[in-house]
Amino acid sequence: MGNDFTQRFVLKAEAYLGAAGDLTKKELTEASAYIRHDVGELNKDYQTSVADFKLSAWYQAWDKITWGTLASITDKTQVEWTEVGDDLEHQGRYQVGDEVGFGVLTCVRCGYQKELFHPALVLSCANCDGKEFMREGFEP
Repeated sequence: MGNDFTQRFVLKAEAYLGAAGDLTKKELTEASAYIRHDVGELNKDYQTSVADFKLSAWYQAWDKITWGTLASITDKTQVEWTEVGDDLEHQGRYQVGDEVGFGVLTCVRCGYQKELFHPALVLSCANCDGKEFMREGFEP
């Protein structure tokens, strides 16, 4: 499938799909297969040219549509359960470079907030260049 981040990305997406209680097992299996295929293809392109890939219109559209759809169909309470382990491991605080999932990141230094609808690497604060954040879940 690719690197560790790609594998964790797919597993997290599958967990989010699983939290969408309205999907049948068949729909869940099909959606999972599509995600695995698409992420596998994305990973091939990504390995070829990382900088160009992340800036591509195709990637930006795929990212927004895929995660927006997952966020809209999931049971937010169930998604929070997938994040609890990460929150405990990080003791509620995330640093630049950490992987974080669904929720709102709040900069410890200035209070700036950023909503995340998918797993991502924590980047420095867009407002103050802060390096430490607290993650809060979305309201169910």
